[in-house]
Amino acid sequence: MPTESYILPVHLNFRTCDVGMGACSFPSANISLLKSGQENMFVTGQLYSIVLNLDLPESNVNKELGMFIVKLQLYNKNGHSLSSATRSTMLHYRSELLRVLDTFVFSPLLLSGFVEQKQMLMIEFFSNYVDDAYNPAVGIIVEIQNLHVQLYTMVLKMYAKFTGLRYFLYHWPMMSALFGISCNLVMLLFIALLSWYQCLSTKKSNSSEYNSYDDDFESLEERRKRIRKMMDKEKEDKRLSTSKSLPEFGETETLGGETTEKLLPDSDNTSDSFLRHRHIKHHSDQDQDS
Repeated sequence: MPTESYILPVHLNFRTCDVGMGACSFPSANISLLKSGQENMFVTGQLYSIVLNLDLPESNVNKELGMFIVKLQLYNKNGHSLSSATRSTMLHYRSELLRVLDTFVFSPLLLSGFVEQKQMLMIEFFSNYVDDAYNPAVGIIVEIQNLHVQLYTMVLKMYAKFTGLRYFLYHWPMMSALFGISCNLVMLLFIALLSWYQCLSTKKSNSSEYNSYDDDFESLEERRKRIRKMMDKEKEDKRLSTSKSLPEFGETETLGGETTEKLLPDSDNTSDSFLRHRHIKHHSDQDQDS
């Protein structure tokens, strides 16, 4: 945050006349805008209002002076003028009756020294001055373009005109602090909730992957069982078909020392039947037994 205001006293200088009384040159003052050695008072990009306050006595000279000119000029480190402004001013008019009444009413304060018969004139030279970052102002020259003006003091005031966030931070610091802390807490809570939701979604995705893996494994086992059943069925069908293709032997007959077996009729060819003779050699052991 930039400084809200600067109040600088102005000490006028002038050249005195060799003959007579009064000033022979316009009263002027040179004011430095550098603080802490080389640091500039103006903040880059900040709007400033430059005002000059003059305390003038209600003397006959000032009343008869009328209007006079006050000039203010800003210059850079090379002494070149950056910006200047000229304003005219004068004492406020008050009638003689008003002066008498004012003196009578405030006579106790005037006698005690708490109040003086003077007027304060406020002259605004710049309302929205912005300093150049590449060519900053380092000083101000104030000049009163009148030889006979009489004044007590002169003060230069520079006010920073805050806008936006800076305005709230300066005029309502507590509310701004509470609002900023609340915003930070809300952001942290949002980040925490987002992280928690991300963790939960990750766990759910992992569990769904595991479930899908289990389902795939179960489906693979079922497929294996089904394939095994199909293979066993194919083997059984093949075995049955092989057994059906071979002829079956039925009754046996013995003719002339030869044994014949009568085949059963085939289911596929019931009309054809034949006899297959099998010659069974009788061994000598059987002859001996007979």
